[in-house]
Amino acid sequence: MLIPIEGWSLILRCCSVWHRLSRLIRWNNWVKHQWIAVLLWAPVVLLQAPSSVAQALFDWPPTRVMIHNPEATEGLRNRTTITVVVPEDADNALGAIVLRQLPNLDQWDWGRLEPWVYFGDYSLRGKGERGLATAFASGSEEDLNIQFNPAIEPEHTVNVVFRGFNPQSSIYQWSTELMVDGEDPVRYLGPTLHLNVYQQDPYR
Repeated sequence: MLIPIEGWSLILRCCSVWHRLSRLIRWNNWVKHQWIAVLLWAPVVLLQAPSSVAQALFDWPPTRVMIHNPEATEGLRNRTTITVVVPEDADNALGAIVLRQLPNLDQWDWGRLEPWVYFGDYSLRGKGERGLATAFASGSEEDLNIQFNPAIEPEHTVNVVFRGFNPQSSIYQWSTELMVDGEDPVRYLGPTLHLNVYQQDPYR
């Protein structure tokens, strides 16, 4: 029996369609198996997630960190003030800040490490109260650790005041780290701070 050319063409087209349909069915089955595997493994992946998932974070960390010292002459009594602005969109409170002095011939004198704290814009004679922050030195006295109690909420500006004596004349610099209030807080690198201390005028 002879099949006309038109018949062969139809048969070939049907075979081609069936082949494509078979490939599509196999592809759908493969995708289905992959999704099943993902759903089965998802709980395991979540259970093995790193602890950083639960770490306290800032949505927008503080970037305005400043240091002030109205007396810039070596050997004289100073009033060193550290100011931190916690932005509105930080989403979490500021729990602590660390100042790490960069290498220098002398170390900054923070006094008795019993800081005064007041809120709002920096003031040359800003008054504060004790007990709102604790401070301690570490790392051969090069690191100043300040912990706030209570933590500083978003939309607040905090000023921490230390009373000591200026070291010898030089340019003093500190790197800064800010930590969110909470368990296992993430450390955020802040700006580098600097102060100038000048020699005493021998003609004064």
